[in-house]
Amino acid sequence: MSKKIVVAEDFNVSRKIIVNLLSKAGYSILEAADGQEALQHFDGQDLDLLITDYNMPNMDGAELISEVRKNEHYSYIPILLLTTEVKEEKIQKALDEDITAWIKKPFQADGFLKIVNRALK
Repeated sequence: MSKKIVVAEDFNVSRKIIVNLLSKAGYSILEAADGQEALQHFDGQDLDLLITDYNMPNMDGAELISEVRKNEHYSYIPILLLTTEVKEEKIQKALDEDITAWIKKPFQADGFLKIVNRALK
């Protein structure tokens, strides 16, 4: 059975690129356009990884991570944070939520997939 990944990214083109990369690598993907939409996938089903953008409308990546971490069923799920964010306080807020890795956009496909594969081991 393939690993199930939630991808939260508000920029449609970026989300499609990420979903395409992960799908070709054999992963099952649940897409979300923002944190609120992504949070709906955390309903008790088995999920293996969250990949989220930082800056999104309605609920940003840091808020999403915080909400996911509050749920006992997902408190230890690996989380990859994608961002172009450079503000130190925002970076620290995300790091305080115990993310697995921070990936700066734009990223190289091969490097991205290596990080995903490592997070899922």
